[in-house]
Amino acid sequence: MIVGRFDIARRPFIPDLSLSINSLPWAKGVIHVSANNLRAPSRCNRSATSGKRSETEGNGYMTQTPTRRTRLLIGLVTLLLTHVGIASGGVHVAVASSTIQPSTGHPSFLSPHARPIAAANSFIYVVNTPADSVDVIDRTTETIIQRIPVGIDPVSLAIRPDGLELWVSNHISDTVSVVDLDNTSPAYHHVIATIQQLNGRTKATQFDEPVGIAFAGNNKAYVALSSENLIAVIDVKQRRVVRRISIPAQDPRAIVVRGERLYVIPFESNNQTQLSGGNQIDGDLVTFNAWDHSIRVNNVLSLGHVVDIVKNPAVPDKDLFIFDTRTDKLISTVDSLGTLLYGLDVDSRGRVFIAQADARNDANGLSGTQKHGLEELENRAFLNQITRVDTADQSFTTRLDLEPLPPEHPDREKALATPFAVRLNVDESVLFATAAGSNQLFAMNPDNGDIIGQVTVNAVPRGIALPEVTANHPSQQAWVLNAVANTVSVVNVTDPSNMSVTSTITLEDPTHPVFKRGRTAFNDALASSTGTFSCASCHPDGHTDQLLWILKTPLVTAGNQIMPRSTMPVRGLSDTAPYHWDGIPGDPFGGNNSEHIYGLVEPNALKDVPSSTTRHLVDASLASTMLQTGDETTNDADQTGYLSHDERDDLSRFLLGVSYPPAQRRAFDNTLSARAKKGMELFNITGDVGGTPGGNFCGDCHRMPFLVSTNTPGTGMDAPTWRGAYDRWLILPQGRLNIIDFDFFADVANDGLDEQRIWQFSWGGRPAFDPVWNMVLESSTGYSGSLGRQVTLNSLAPDKIHTSLMDALEKSAAEGAVVLIATGVDLTNGESRSFLFKDGQYEETGNSTAMSRNQLVQHSREGKIIVTLTGHHGVQDDIRTPQPGLWTLGPMHAQRGRQLFPVIHGDDLTMSLMGRNLSDEVYLIVDGRRVEGSIEKYTNERIKVTLANLPPEGLRFLQLQNRDGLFTNDFIFHVAEDRDHAIALQNRLDPERERAIRDAIQRGDVVTIARLFDEGAPLLSAFSSDGSMPLVLAAMSGEDAIVEYLISIGANVSTPNRDGNTALHLAAFMCHPTVVQRLLDHGAPIDARSTSGDTPADTVRDTWSQGLAGFYSNLINGGHFKQELAVIQQRRPQILKLLTQYERLYTHRDSHSTPPLAMQ
Repeated sequence: MIVGRFDIARRPFIPDLSLSINSLPWAKGVIHVSANNLRAPSRCNRSATSGKRSETEGNGYMTQTPTRRTRLLIGLVTLLLTHVGIASGGVHVAVASSTIQPSTGHPSFLSPHARPIAAANSFIYVVNTPADSVDVIDRTTETIIQRIPVGIDPVSLAIRPDGLELWVSNHISDTVSVVDLDNTSPAYHHVIATIQQLNGRTKATQFDEPVGIAFAGNNKAYVALSSENLIAVIDVKQRRVVRRISIPAQDPRAIVVRGERLYVIPFESNNQTQLSGGNQIDGDLVTFNAWDHSIRVNNVLSLGHVVDIVKNPAVPDKDLFIFDTRTDKLISTVDSLGTLLYGLDVDSRGRVFIAQADARNDANGLSGTQKHGLEELENRAFLNQITRVDTADQSFTTRLDLEPLPPEHPDREKALATPFAVRLNVDESVLFATAAGSNQLFAMNPDNGDIIGQVTVNAVPRGIALPEVTANHPSQQAWVLNAVANTVSVVNVTDPSNMSVTSTITLEDPTHPVFKRGRTAFNDALASSTGTFSCASCHPDGHTDQLLWILKTPLVTAGNQIMPRSTMPVRGLSDTAPYHWDGIPGDPFGGNNSEHIYGLVEPNALKDVPSSTTRHLVDASLASTMLQTGDETTNDADQTGYLSHDERDDLSRFLLGVSYPPAQRRAFDNTLSARAKKGMELFNITGDVGGTPGGNFCGDCHRMPFLVSTNTPGTGMDAPTWRGAYDRWLILPQGRLNIIDFDFFADVANDGLDEQRIWQFSWGGRPAFDPVWNMVLESSTGYSGSLGRQVTLNSLAPDKIHTSLMDALEKSAAEGAVVLIATGVDLTNGESRSFLFKDGQYEETGNSTAMSRNQLVQHSREGKIIVTLTGHHGVQDDIRTPQPGLWTLGPMHAQRGRQLFPVIHGDDLTMSLMGRNLSDEVYLIVDGRRVEGSIEKYTNERIKVTLANLPPEGLRFLQLQNRDGLFTNDFIFHVAEDRDHAIALQNRLDPERERAIRDAIQRGDVVTIARLFDEGAPLLSAFSSDGSMPLVLAAMSGEDAIVEYLISIGANVSTPNRDGNTALHLAAFMCHPTVVQRLLDHGAPIDARSTSGDTPADTVRDTWSQGLAGFYSNLINGGHFKQELAVIQQRRPQILKLLTQYERLYTHRDSHSTPPLAMQ
């Protein structure tokens, strides 16, 4: 049913309910009827000043079953919507205009940090990651004196040795901004250049996710490209990448140059743990035959095997790489220093200090051989350490533990969870470090590891600057960036044993308050019994630690041990419930799961309240993983575990708001490459035909929009997302292919665990399927390919690739995909200037000045101005605006076989599909570019998209973008020449569709029949296999609703099967009186004769006999008809009487030329 209609140009009057279709209570979990200021009661409303949630912050969401009042409100809203025509008219979604708002949004990507704060002269420079700026703080006044716009998500700073430049890595923009620090320059404290590396052919970055920066003199710099597993070598003068150093390990972030050495640590170092599989079972490192388990059988649940998590010394664990800065050649590698390596510093003796957390996932890993569970982990998932490497002494390694070792535990309030930033003081007598999970700055003796002192700062400290002691600043200070609080703590560290916070400087923060509070809870180690680890410990930056763990996972059906499970990202959780591998946490649908493979369980969350799914996950985790065995702590709402009721609510909402970063290789003009399109086709339509017989259609389980599904038959497992696969190297529920005894894995592991090569295992390494990897690299995560892209205009003429980038940025801005802003400096007077691209010109902020691109380029080349163009996000960017999604007709979460993508053609430019989280104003995008068209919303998330113009024939990709907001996934549709070609294409793409039509008819599934018709199924023509008509089959099956629907779409009641039997013949023969009457009411010919000469009445005229009964029995059993033999025997005389009456009326009509009376 259509749920309303809005005219695009002029909308009818509708009472102010402030309810778009997607913001209704049952779609978002928010009860909000602004017309009468009605709200569902919430336990979470608190004022900002008192630390309690306000309505404007949280929107009042529910985490429990709706109350009676709530249900009444829902009914009231539904009644009102029906009254104004939204429930029975038509919703026409307005296609947004091209007017661009000057304000910009700041999506929260949870980007990592490495040395995000630096001191130079009398200033402190600090990245303001949420606001996309570098903030300049005067040390004397301790105030922010300037905010320098840079790229999206600045995360690291480095000052050139001569002090004349500040370099800033922008994690999402994939750039480095160069800031002028020469106080005699008119460009002082402004960006003067942008360093990046773009591929001219693909229009994609080759400088993805930069983090740490280090200088080797004034002419050479290094930048860690974290997701690329590379170090870029930069020629400082030329501002370009001259070399790329491969790091055979995962995610290099922190880098330092000391002397003539470059030191690099990979963040995801691993700790040599893996599943206990191998070639020869020894009962220790190898407890099952890996080939039988993973290759020959592909044992998803590990049933029949004894499975442990073990530390296998053969697994590569390269943790520290040392290069010669003169040659960029590798000098040495140091192994096994820790698991998650956060921070790095090096002293003058070549001693390397690494802040790290070492995972203890093997401490309780013997779940198979010794039935280990959470108790054996002792609530100590990680050991928090500073690792010291004496590189001058054959890399002798010392681990300096920050807390007592298990079974002893620290005082919860004094724990030092998640060591992050490390900096030595000037005389190298004290090592200062932060504990990001405990909100502590602590001082350590670098020689013996003794903790000298510690002080509490704000949430999640990630950076330390130690400015020089001068006459104007006689006290030794540490300036600490608290990344989640987005503040800077100024700490007096003159006496490291008695440190004190002297002031706190607050940075501008556009982050939504609920998201910020939830992120704080996510990083808070006080969520655990021992205070030594947080949720973020295993999910750093919303990602994954790439490890296997034994948690309190229920036993799988027929299992006798807790099965190891790999950590999954919390990125992109919205609309992907239930969570994790086993389909249990946050399940709003019910059905089977790994614990109940063949049974049906009730939902444990509310389908229409998204935050209830993550709240179930939060409550379950806090009561198990985060709670020490025997700890009976409850919170203020009597819930087991730590964190208050409100903190859990915030954390639940936060989890739904964490998105994936923009696609790694999406072209800056937002188009998909030919290879990515091929990958989409292989994944969703063609299948991996080189694999198992009949092909392996990945998309059947990893379904659009977000490449997930649940309730897998035979295992109960969830099908997890392929999104972000380019940054995950531990694959499958228990990492069953990441086993070092497999030669194919050992080769990749020794080379650094390249994700592409590992994911190729999942399709057997067949090259024909390799384009699927391009799909992974380019598929939309909700953002335009132009987001964050930058061009700096200075005295150098833009080259071909940067001119092409400017073209793309301006086009994307004109289409509303990004907000294009140019910021910079007037070199004639040193004043800052800012421009908004609008209506083909750059309008200056604050006055009426406007320039064309040519003028802007000309002014920059003449040395009058330097500006940097940046594609920003629109204002709809926080937890209230989840990514919209598009998928084929039917429920989003269910595994429903092949995805049937729509086909349009010249006579019908409308496609039917499903859509969620769509606003009232959307843009239509086809193949990356905005097009004209219209959208209608229907009930149950069904939408119709009509294009104004037919795209070229072939495979095409549709996206919808909420105005000023996020994009959907890339949705496939086909374009055919005409209806005949469209039907032929559908039949070719889905040879099983005729069977699907027959099955749907016989089970009375009107929804599926309607969907098939919308997709172009030939419901009004004969089946190709036997010449029978769909209407005749429906009539014979007694499916009155199907008959009614088919007639409504134009089925002819007179059209016979190939044997001449009409729908009335077979409905009468099978004795379905309701269907017979409906057919008669629609003019079915009472005198029609089959090829054997029978009329409909003749089919029931014979006397009942044993032979006739046998014929019926064979027909019912062979054709799977629902009718019972006794009912047929009883009804035959009644049907004959009805048809005989109609025959008489038909004869009477012919004799008197008057219409018959309706039968009573």
